[in-house]
Parts: sequence; C-alpha cells; structure tokens
Amino acid sequence: MKRLLPFIFMALFTWTASAQVINRPNVATKNCTEAKCHAQEMDHKVLHGPTALGACDACHIPADVPKHTFSLKQEGKALCDFCHVEKKATGTHLHKPVADGQCLSCHNPHGAATKQFLRKDTVGALCMDCHKDVTQNRQHLHGPVEAGSCTACHNSHSSDVPKLLVAEGRDLCITCHDQTATALKTAKSVHKPMEGNCQQCHEVHASNFKNQLKAEPAELCVSCHKEIKQTIADAKFKHSAVSLDKACMNCHQPHSSTVVKLAKENLPAACMTCHDKPLTTADKRPVPAVPEVLAKDLSQHGPIREGNCGGCHTLHGGEVTRLLAKPYPETFYEGFAVEKYGLCFTCHDKALVLDAKSNSLTKFRNGQDNLHFLHVNKAEKGRSCRACHATHASNHEAHVRDTVPFGKWELPINFQPTKTGGSCAPGCHKEAHYDRETPILKGSTPVANPQGTSTPAGKT
Repeated sequence: MKRLLPFIFMALFTWTASAQVINRPNVATKNCTEAKCHAQEMDHKVLHGPTALGACDACHIPADVPKHTFSLKQEGKALCDFCHVEKKATGTHLHKPVADGQCLSCHNPHGAATKQFLRKDTVGALCMDCHKDVTQNRQHLHGPVEAGSCTACHNSHSSDVPKLLVAEGRDLCITCHDQTATALKTAKSVHKPMEGNCQQCHEVHASNFKNQLKAEPAELCVSCHKEIKQTIADAKFKHSAVSLDKACMNCHQPHSSTVVKLAKENLPAACMTCHDKPLTTADKRPVPAVPEVLAKDLSQHGPIREGNCGGCHTLHGGEVTRLLAKPYPETFYEGFAVEKYGLCFTCHDKALVLDAKSNSLTKFRNGQDNLHFLHVNKAEKGRSCRACHATHASNHEAHVRDTVPFGKWELPINFQPTKTGGSCAPGCHKEAHYDRETPILKGSTPVANPQGTSTPAGKT
C-alpha cells in the first residue's frame, strides 16, 4: 500500500488540475466579473467604459481558452490610441511613459478614483512618483504645485513646447495671471524680462522667497541693474527705500507701469508715499515732511511743477546730503563760492549772483541793481537761496517763503509784491522796498501810484 501512495497522490493532482481547467468560465458566454472571478476590477469609483459594460473583449482576446489565458488586441499605447484618438500624442515633445508606450504606468485600465483613471488620487501625487524633487523642500510653492495641479502648466502626453508646457514663456504665465496681462495692454513701460520669459526673475515650482522670486528684491534687481548696484554701494548718503522692506518695489512696479521707468506713480506722488510725514534716517538725521509738493495751488519750484524729483535728488543714493544731485548750502548764511551752488546752477544762470548790475537776469532788482548779487555774493554771511525761497513750493510768487528757519527761530519775511517790485520786512533787517522801473532810494518810503508801481515819497 505504501508503494501505491505516490501514484495515488499523482493521480489526484492530475484529476484536480484537469477539473480546474474544465470548470473555468466559458468566456464566450459569461462576463469576466461574474461569480466574483475578477470582481476587484469593478471596485472603483469611476469605471473605464468597457469595464462598466462588461466588454472585456474590447481589449482582451483569448489566447488559450481551455487554459483561460488571454492577450491584448494590440501592444502598448497602440491599444489605447485605437479608442482614444483625441488623446493620441502628436507633439514634438513626448512624455517619457508615452514615448515608451507605457500608458499603464500612469493609468489603471479598468477604473480609478478619477475620470482620468489615474493610479493615484490626484495628478500631483502621481507626478511626484517620478518628479520627486521639483519643490526641493522650498518654503513658497507656486499655486498649481501646492494644489497638485501640474496640468495647469504641463500637458500630460505631448506638447510642441519643451518640458510639455501648454504654452511658451510669458504666454504660459498670463494664462492665469490675467491682471498682469491686462496691465500690459495700457503700460507705458514694460520690464524687459516681461517681453520674454518670466523665469528670469521667478522660480516655476517653488522658492525660498515670496512670489517665487529667485532672490530677495534688493538682490534680484541689481543682478541685472549693475550700474544701480554700484551707485547704491558707493553712495555716501543712502536712500533707505532701495534697501528696506520691498526694496526696489517700494517705488517701482515689477512687471509694467503706466508711468515711465516702471514707477508706481508719477513723481512726486510716488515720493509722497513716504515723504508725506517726518522721517529719521539710519544715522538719526531728521527728514521733514514735504506735503506741499502735491499742492497745485502753490507756487512750485520748476522740477516739482514738472513732476521731476530726480531733477534735484539722486533717487538711489549719492554723495551729497539730502540725496541732492549737486551741492546746495544747508545753512542760512554761507560764504559765497560758485561750486557751493552747483545744484542751483544746473538750471539757473550763474550770472544771477555774479553780476552786480542787470536789466533782465532777475525780477529781484532795484532799477539795475541785482539784489540777488547783493544778498548772496558775500565772502561772509552771504544769504543762501533758502533764506528767502522755499525749496519745493510756497504761497508766494517765485516760491518766496513766509518764514525761514534761523536756529530755533522762524524768521518772518513779510514779502509783499507789487507789479514792478515789492518789499519785505524780515527779522534780519528793517522793512525794505525795491522797484525795477523806479529805483527806491535807500531810506526812502515808497508810495503806491495808481498803476500799482511804487515810487519814493516826494518823487514824481
């Protein structure tokens, strides 16, 4: 009996195997998922069409019916392309799984949680199976990356643009950033990188800096604007706006502007976002508020009237205090030298204070006596321009001051104009009069005539 046991077991094994073959489903008449044979292929939220219809023969054909083996009707992506004609990859750049015919590396052929039959619950999760390093653990993620919406920027199968992008350069970015696109239509100045590729300034997936910038604004901007970088580095007097907070973007728009040089607003309105209130510099120097520069009803200094703060100031930093482009005395009294008034003589003729006599250089004349020369051109205690004139604007013609700081005292000027001259009664001398047509003698008291001119008392 013991000798017969091996033969009995062999016979039983052969009968069992034969019975299994004989009892397998007849695929010609039954659905493959019946009797729970392939029920797991139905266990999906979204089913592939043939699976949902039980039409397994749409993709599979029997290879050996008794052995219950099958083969695919076509190999690789050719099988998928037979039905999914609209998804057929035709671009010059193919996704590697598509190029390799490996549709099933991304898609489940029977069903999935999404209508694309992805092997992961989201596009982002699926892409990260291969593209693990796109964020490089950086802090600030691009919106589509954070949302896992890789297909917002990339085609899944093929594209005519490198990296499977849906569009090229700036055209890709403005498909979402429509406000930037709208602004470009009315812009007077456009940042050069915006004419081509936004990636010159921005990272596409993630960055350690806000707005996916490649560096902090102060560093990023000067990577191209090297002459400004040198100006900032060499400046004896720094403009804090170019380095603090948003740095360059305190004053400039990053993409485009309706104002020249990408300014946020026309000057001086842009300057007033900071200089409408008193400030203190890093070295503790006070900077007074200058809201008068926006007052159109005042007598404005020429550069202010033209909206050109840069006419007198070096906006990124410079070698002269108060960020002035050239020297200009800070004090009430100043021993005269032409070079001390370099800023004024950029626009005004030097003869204004060099010629003692004139018929046309200035309206501040008593006959031919040039009163600018008289006040300014002194070896000691020459009056600087600020002694009588407001730098930016005032209530009077030629922006003559109401008062002028003198130590801790505000000296009144009491300027009273006439048609051909005027008078002042400042805290520094007695009331004095001048007239361009009828000179006022020293010590005389002028009397206004019916035409509005003034003549010394007793003169006709």
